[in-house]
Amino acid sequence: MGWIVPTSARTFRAGWRDPSGKERSKTFKIKRDARQFLARVEAEIARGTYVDPAAGKRPFREFAERWVASRKVEDSTDERAQSVMRAHVLPKWGAWPLAKIDHGSIQDWVNELGVGRKPATVAKCYGLLSQILRAAVKARLIPFDPSEGVNKPSTYDPHTELHTVSRETFTDTLLPAVPAEPPHLRILVCLAAGAGLRWGEAAGLPWSAVDLERGELTVRQVAVETAGAVRVRQFPKTRHGVRTVPLADFLWEALKEYRGDPDDEPPYPLVCPTSNGTPLRRSNFRRQVWRPALVRAGMLGSVDQVAADVWRATWTDAEDRERKKRFGSEREAVAHVAAHQAGGLRYHDLRHCYATWLVSAGVPVNMVQRVMGHAQPSTTLNRYTHVPSDYDDRVRAVFRDADEPRERSDEDGEEGAAGALIPA
Repeated sequence: MGWIVPTSARTFRAGWRDPSGKERSKTFKIKRDARQFLARVEAEIARGTYVDPAAGKRPFREFAERWVASRKVEDSTDERAQSVMRAHVLPKWGAWPLAKIDHGSIQDWVNELGVGRKPATVAKCYGLLSQILRAAVKARLIPFDPSEGVNKPSTYDPHTELHTVSRETFTDTLLPAVPAEPPHLRILVCLAAGAGLRWGEAAGLPWSAVDLERGELTVRQVAVETAGAVRVRQFPKTRHGVRTVPLADFLWEALKEYRGDPDDEPPYPLVCPTSNGTPLRRSNFRRQVWRPALVRAGMLGSVDQVAADVWRATWTDAEDRERKKRFGSEREAVAHVAAHQAGGLRYHDLRHCYATWLVSAGVPVNMVQRVMGHAQPSTTLNRYTHVPSDYDDRVRAVFRDADEPRERSDEDGEEGAAGALIPA
């Protein structure tokens, strides 16, 4: 039960004991305000929603840094969160008391971030702030989450191009454009298109997980990349990631040729390591191998020889403007287009292709879900399958077959005549 005491300054001090038994007080100019405050405090204590009025004075930076340090997340997830925190969240909210952060201020901040930044970046900034504020609510530092209901820019882009290629384009055009030496570079590409592996699963795949007799591989460890290093983690991100995948024929043959004599010990435990046996870094593979291969395959910009020692590079920049430049070697021209052409097929898009090829060929979705390592079949359908190129013809064929008249047999009798089933 609370109490109200008049002070020498002609104010009224409301006193109460918090759930821990500690005595608290707050001063008001009007006795009625003190009475209403005490009634609210007593109701919150009874409901178990009490928040110490002084707790919200804690600086956001102090709580946020402690919250980030206490989380148990993947290294890559923590690295992204730390980057967003340093660049966007703390510069704005670090000195603010938690209780002073209000809905309107957060909305203004989100609107400011949206000027000149991609919606996905804004979403990451808002998401991190919202997580911290929700944690502050659970810690009884603030009574509610002021970020709830803030309007964010949509991350949906109706103009996003769905990057998939046919199996023929992959085997006849893209794969030959990947350097043949060292051979594990093509193996990496085949692992995505012939087994649906993610980058980390392919880069961290050990020979001990590959069964060349049965033609299958088992995903049980992954390579995790951070700014500092690439390390092998002995388990995938989720339990559904642990799976056995049958090898596509082109991948099976490539692995057998690459492995050589199965009785010989491989030089390194990993199937696709660097020259010193460590996992490959994705950014290096993308810059040095993947993007140049797309250029050579004619799938990213173009490089044309216009004279004996002159190659013309043509590409489209991020503003959709066509650019051209001449180089003294084909290698320089290819590297320039690979670095400056906007968009293009991603390594991960081969995983999209793999799932789409399976579904389009009639493989049941639950089986595709299993080899892809998804927890839900809806993920397989919504995220990793796209409309095949012959979609229109397939739809028309269904109705074309249905519209063909059925020949009437003698067994139909009079009941099969037109109008026989219409009641008199």
